[in-house]
Amino acid sequence: MKKRKYLLNSAGKFHHFEIGKELYKKNQLSKIISGYPWFKLKKEGIPKRFVVAHGLTRVLREPIAKLKSFKQIDHFLNINAHKQIDKITSKIIDKDYEIDVLIAQSKCGLESGKNIKSKGKFYVCDRLSTHIDFQNNILQEEYKSLNLEYTPIKKWYLDREREEYEEADMILVPSNFNKSTFGDKLNDKVKVIEFGVNNKIFFRNENIKKSNTYFDILFLASKSVRKGLHYLIEAFKKFKHPNKRLHVVGSKTSDNHFYEKKLQQENIITYGHVNHLKLNDLINTCHAYVLPSIEEGFAYTILEVAAAGCPVIVTENTGAGDFVRRSNCGFVVPIRSINSIVDKLTLLADNKILLKELSLNAQNYSKENNWEKYLKKLESLINEKLMIN
Repeated sequence: MKKRKYLLNSAGKFHHFEIGKELYKKNQLSKIISGYPWFKLKKEGIPKRFVVAHGLTRVLREPIAKLKSFKQIDHFLNINAHKQIDKITSKIIDKDYEIDVLIAQSKCGLESGKNIKSKGKFYVCDRLSTHIDFQNNILQEEYKSLNLEYTPIKKWYLDREREEYEEADMILVPSNFNKSTFGDKLNDKVKVIEFGVNNKIFFRNENIKKSNTYFDILFLASKSVRKGLHYLIEAFKKFKHPNKRLHVVGSKTSDNHFYEKKLQQENIITYGHVNHLKLNDLINTCHAYVLPSIEEGFAYTILEVAAAGCPVIVTENTGAGDFVRRSNCGFVVPIRSINSIVDKLTLLADNKILLKELSLNAQNYSKENNWEKYLKKLESLINEKLMIN
């Protein structure tokens, strides 16, 4: 049986380069198109001849992306970037007749998806999160509850994604929570594959000892309302421990003004960008990872911290609920529940045997989530879909 050839596109890097590496190893990669410049992609392990780097817009957006006064220009550039990636992808489809499957990140695949389907091939819309309408509604609700101004998702993005969902042969999402937001109409089309993790980068380093004096908590995500950082800060205040520390690692967002004063507390340590090597070391020093997201796809960081043996406390809306329950590597709490976070932190701080058990479970189970298995499951789902059709 002939191996399928895949064409991938992505507005950035995300998990697509991990899939691309597996496809390249198996001689199944046609090309991967990215909205990043080559200098940000050359360490990803895929030879340049297989990568189309369309990063000019990304470079132009970088200095203005977080500035409110330039928001309209940033939106214009972002929309244009998605259109260009879609256009480039479509041109490659016209040139390479051996391509069997297009995996296009949502917003980047409308025209190229139609094009590959017109040639009798398969179009996968890769949605990294919940249905875009669900995302828009729950974030609007959250900002309103905090008396913060919310910038709704632009009509272009909403219309674009809705049309892609209808057009796609398959909609790929990383969690059952994501799938549940798509409703009955699209249910048969939406398929779930959990992300993998690179165990060579994130692992338990036995040379690094966790503190016996301090109880170290980690937050690893952008400092945003969407990630629920404000709930963790409030939980940290209520958490009764004589030597507690909260490590907040992540980039600033347009919500920075909301978090600036909240983060200026005793025993809250903030970081900017941390490279993978130092990040793995930091994870290894922490006793618990908390991610109280309001809305998410499947927070990749949960797999990374689990691989390094750090128990997790996450909301169902992180998309990782199934993984956490199946692996028994931590706790799943309701969104917006400060007391639930406090209760679980207290339980871990008071029970070293439980802490160690969850840590070992996290390390062992994360080894099962790798990118080779991801690709095998993807091939299997495509086979099933083609047989049904």
